[in-house]
Amino acid sequence: MAKRAKQKRPQPASRKKPRAKKAATSARKPKPGNSAVAQRLFGTDGIRAPAGTGPLAPHNVLALGRALGAWLTARTAPDTRPMVLLGVDPRPSADMVGTALAAGLIAECCDVHWPGMMSTPEVSFLTGHGPFSAGVSVTASHNPASDNGIKIFGQDGLKLPEAVERKLEQAVAGGKAQGDAPAGGRHGWLQLGRERNYEDYIVKTFRKSFASLRKRPLGVVFDAAFGARSIDLQVVSRLAHSLAFGRTVPAFRVGSSLQASGEAADNALDIYFMNAASPTQPETHHLINENCGSLHPAGCVTAVRELKADIGVCFDGDGDRCILIDESGAVRDGDHMLALLASDMKARGVLKNDTVVTTGMANLGLQRALASLGIKVILTDVGDKYVAEAMTKHGAVLGGEQSGHIIIRDEGHLTGDGLYTALRVIEVMLDTGKSLAELCSGVKKFPQTIVNVRTHAKPPLGTLKTLNKLCGVHERALGQRGRINVRYSGTEPLLRIMVEAEDHATLDEVSSALAAAAKIDLG
Repeated sequence: MAKRAKQKRPQPASRKKPRAKKAATSARKPKPGNSAVAQRLFGTDGIRAPAGTGPLAPHNVLALGRALGAWLTARTAPDTRPMVLLGVDPRPSADMVGTALAAGLIAECCDVHWPGMMSTPEVSFLTGHGPFSAGVSVTASHNPASDNGIKIFGQDGLKLPEAVERKLEQAVAGGKAQGDAPAGGRHGWLQLGRERNYEDYIVKTFRKSFASLRKRPLGVVFDAAFGARSIDLQVVSRLAHSLAFGRTVPAFRVGSSLQASGEAADNALDIYFMNAASPTQPETHHLINENCGSLHPAGCVTAVRELKADIGVCFDGDGDRCILIDESGAVRDGDHMLALLASDMKARGVLKNDTVVTTGMANLGLQRALASLGIKVILTDVGDKYVAEAMTKHGAVLGGEQSGHIIIRDEGHLTGDGLYTALRVIEVMLDTGKSLAELCSGVKKFPQTIVNVRTHAKPPLGTLKTLNKLCGVHERALGQRGRINVRYSGTEPLLRIMVEAEDHATLDEVSSALAAAAKIDLG
């Protein structure tokens, strides 16, 4: 990867020149009707909203770019400009949000490297291992195509601390990121192009295992959800014995195929790639996450069964999570992945401190399975950044969420990565010769349901008196045979009520009663 150019940028002092006219000062005040931005921009996983509205209205995205650019340049030597990596998923609003951000960053003397479609894990990896001062992923993850969002990573490749997010919010809401650009000299520049560092890391990490042939190659179905993982055909083609393409509508059928040659011909995977978006085919961009991917795995289940594949892998829109399908067509989530990876890592002596970090949404079956292996479980709030923080605090190298967002740090990768996670699971399958169903058999899940109650506001949970009273009644009745978890979504206007119980009748009764109570409190 090329080193950052040592080019002179305008001096920070020019930012602080007094403004002669009151009009210039008043122009920086928050605009009327901008209360949503004034309150909060960042949720549990960056910024997310319908594209073009609220925090993602073009002028607010531009202001955020300027706020981030100003924060970066204030921490950079005067003779250099910060370089920011900017990747997008292929949803229709990607260019609108990306160019507004880039304009704001460039106005504040940052250089922007924009490779186009790129998964969030690749943005994180390259930011942490390259010449970048920050990385930005323009994505709404698993949300529908009408939404978009912004995730920001610091120089270490980790998401920005909450304190920094609050500073950026204050700069946008207070009007400090508006007005004239700093005067003098040349502002930043926009560079297009793609590096191969992430691809090389993935291939190097798994080459040893994948070159060890079985009697027949494993059959793998990858569902890219018409998202950012579509670009990773380049990666998997270097790991696969053969590669084929298909679609889910009306039923999965294999289309064109590619037979690998040379070094790749000795690999132990036959890969079928479905629901791939193309940068040159914008008609596919509105299909992201629509009846496919990690939230809608039915199409992948059909493909696994029809092709008699060994495993299916369903990504979300930005590729930082995955859901797996075993050879029978059963869906396997993050709880199963954490259990089988923890068991393997402990057996190999690489599960540091014999500790796994997960969230309060993890199934009781996972917690009991890990306890039976002598593995300590640390529970956090929902959100991968909270999992990552707890992993650092407790010295853990494995953590994740039931949603399939798994963080595996024993080989230097610090963030959740659906492709990396899937390949690690496949590696265990190759090493042990066991099927995915066999590897997941140690987790006996409690029946679980999540009821979403839509809300126009998010009053403190402690003020929901009807719901809290009823939760107490049912928690006492469930005892150790179930549990209740109530929280607001960090990315959508929803109250999520999770209930676990030993039987489905109790599950339905409790969840229905709590949802009704929540609707009374929320109006």
